[in-house]
Amino acid sequence: MPVISRVSVERLVQVPFAIAHDYAEDFFRAAERNIEVRVPLRDLFWAVRGKFRRPVRLVFSRHPDETDEGRAHDEMRIAWTAGTRLFPHFHGTLRLRIDSVESTLLTLEGSYRAPFGAPGLLFDRVLGRRIARTTMRELLERVALALERRELDYRAEDAARPASGSRA
Repeated sequence: MPVISRVSVERLVQVPFAIAHDYAEDFFRAAERNIEVRVPLRDLFWAVRGKFRRPVRLVFSRHPDETDEGRAHDEMRIAWTAGTRLFPHFHGTLRLRIDSVESTLLTLEGSYRAPFGAPGLLFDRVLGRRIARTTMRELLERVALALERRELDYRAEDAARPASGSRA
């Protein structure tokens, strides 16, 4: 029976929780059309620079987050496949939690089955989990930057609008 590996990464974003879900959904809608897995090689081998890139087919959906007993909100379920046995299919969940009035904690948890049976399990223990964690961290960083960029754009537009009741 194949062993399922689980990985989790977190990132704090300077985006209010109230809008973070909508920004994340917009990011994943765009990613469904065109996204690639990027593995920063320096995270695997200290002296190596650059990134390994592989296009993936990503799908996502919003579902009620039943792990939070507080207010009702959604989580994002994510799956991707690289179309090759060299990279396992990934299934994960992005959960958002209130950190403060202006910030949200993003947690990406996922699982995959190491390919190639026993040799794949050995590879997973030696290097595969590191690749998975690096890949997830890189994806979460892209999500976080997209959310923060959207929030900054919104605030800049809001600041540029004339105050109500003022005369031009």
